[in-house]
Amino acid sequence: MNFADIETYLPHRPPMCLVSQLQYVEDDYAEARAVVNAGDAGIGPDGKVEALVLMEIVAQSYAAAQGYLKQRDKKPTLFGYLVGIKDFLIEELPSAGEQLLIKLKSTSSFDNFYVIEGQVLCEDKLMAGGTLKIWATDNIELLKNNQRASGGTRPV
Repeated sequence: MNFADIETYLPHRPPMCLVSQLQYVEDDYAEARAVVNAGDAGIGPDGKVEALVLMEIVAQSYAAAQGYLKQRDKKPTLFGYLVGIKDFLIEELPSAGEQLLIKLKSTSSFDNFYVIEGQVLCEDKLMAGGTLKIWATDNIELLKNNQRASGGTRPV
């Protein structure tokens, strides 16, 4: 597969864009790459990537994969929120600058809710993984109402 620049599929921009490249996308499965460098937000004083950043990397990888699929299928982009995290276990925190591989699978959906299983690996070693729940829509009026209520939206 030939993917365009990640910014084509993701609305995030540096310093909040954590995913650097889509590797593979096939319907409900995707792989992406990320590197969080020293000096970036989300690096602890010990030089390790913080746990919340690993969860965000999985969410951004899903958003990028969905952005690719929507563009490929000529469908409207979805905007959404990360609304839940379940059993996201941190095995080890990677160091700043290490190449991360993100693997994710969409496991179920209902109305505007999506459940994904994600893993973050570094040199074939599992760093973290778990379940994320995403709410997403292309309904502009619903987005405007949520934006007024919450102060913003996040594209997925």
